[in-house]
Amino acid sequence: MEIAPFLAWRFGGGSPPEETRLLALLDGIARHGSIAAAAREQGLSYRHAWGLIEKWQGLFGRPLLAATRGSGSEPSAFARRLLELDRRLAAQLAPRLLAAGEEMRRLLAEEERPRAVRLALAASHDLALVKLQELMQADGHAVDLQFRGSVESLELLARGACDAAGFHCPEGDLGRRIWAEYRKHLQPRSHLLLPLCRRVQGLMVRPGNPKKLRSVADLTRRNVRFLNRQPGAGTRLLLDLLLVRQGIDGRRIRGYGSEEHTHAAVAALVAGGEADVALGIEAAARRFGLDFVPLVTEDYFLALPRSRLQDAPLAALRAYVAGAAFGAALGSLPGYAPLPPEPLPVGAAAPGFGRATQE
Repeated sequence: MEIAPFLAWRFGGGSPPEETRLLALLDGIARHGSIAAAAREQGLSYRHAWGLIEKWQGLFGRPLLAATRGSGSEPSAFARRLLELDRRLAAQLAPRLLAAGEEMRRLLAEEERPRAVRLALAASHDLALVKLQELMQADGHAVDLQFRGSVESLELLARGACDAAGFHCPEGDLGRRIWAEYRKHLQPRSHLLLPLCRRVQGLMVRPGNPKKLRSVADLTRRNVRFLNRQPGAGTRLLLDLLLVRQGIDGRRIRGYGSEEHTHAAVAALVAGGEADVALGIEAAARRFGLDFVPLVTEDYFLALPRSRLQDAPLAALRAYVAGAAFGAALGSLPGYAPLPPEPLPVGAAAPGFGRATQE
């Protein structure tokens, strides 16, 4: 929307656009020396231009055109004084008009923003969720994002301690198994699932993967130092299921008992030489200059209370998840892909069943 205030005169009759057009016509006559040329410039017929001049000559009681030799036309001395006053005031008021226009633009922009909301999120650590928080806060929303384990986040939602809970679920049979734990805290009549994104989890390893780590079985080597996530974290649950599937006792892994609370934390420690490997998302590995061995594709969801779906905080959350800015933010994260942002019912089985695991 283009916004530009302008100076308009009113001489006691007619509407401001007519006076403005009269002055523009007189200015055109002064520049071109021709009523016809000035009329064309203003998009007027010659007859209309003459009618405008004659009308205002009568109202002013003074001539607006001077007698000239030949076929040209020029403004009278009175008309030139009108033009000079108009130019002088326009020059004096230009800075104020520009400032007023900028103030109007800011005002309209504020009115077009959604009403600011307060939103409390408890969620398993995710970089896309951080991007979402940044987008909402940039527009004046207050977003309290607390990173907890997936299970703990769902527990908080069930107790009404947050507005939405974030958790992730792998595809295929792994998802079916981990869903049993999540399902304890979700009720079909009380909750819906809002898809946030799809992402890849795998082994975050030192640059060049010097120890040639390719699977969770390699974590049992004596010379491999591993960093684990806290109990209840979705990534910790995922690791345990991968170990069970391969018949591996976690106690055989050096560092299995360690606990870190975010993908960024474990990636930073691996990059700093505190460990050789951790399980986490590709985007965190790339951020810290690590190599990445993909193991599992998973979907990340926000669990929402059905009864509050139309409330301002959750309506704003859904709008931002579906927005172009969040889609662009996802595109900047390695290993991430969008999901259709339509709320899904809580079913008897986990989302994503039937798709193959990428391990």
